Amino acid sequence: MRTPYSVVFRFSPDSLTWLVSRERTVVSRYCRKRDAVREATRLARAAIRAELTVERMDGTVEWVRHYGPSTGPRKAGGATRGHPPKGDGRAPRDGDSVTV
Repeated sequence: MRTPYSVVFRFSPDSLTWLVSRERTVVSRYCRKRDAVREATRLARAAIRAELTVERMDGTVEWVRHYGPSTGPRKAGGATRGHPPKGDGRAPRDGDSVTV
């Protein structure tokens, strides 16, 4: 089982806050989302197995990442369950281009 980490937005009368949580415990609070994501990523990478969920301000899930050993076999092209293959889809930098 993976340790769940999350970055969620909470509105309170005195502030707009991004919360970093491990399971259901708030670990830290940030004014900027990027700072919260950076800390949550650091914590998730330090864990043996972790899942990091980042939400948008409206509460919908923006993305989910898994850290630690894979639980299943890797698919062709480097993709794992629910994740796209690595690479950005651009042509290699060797100067050759390919048309399909």
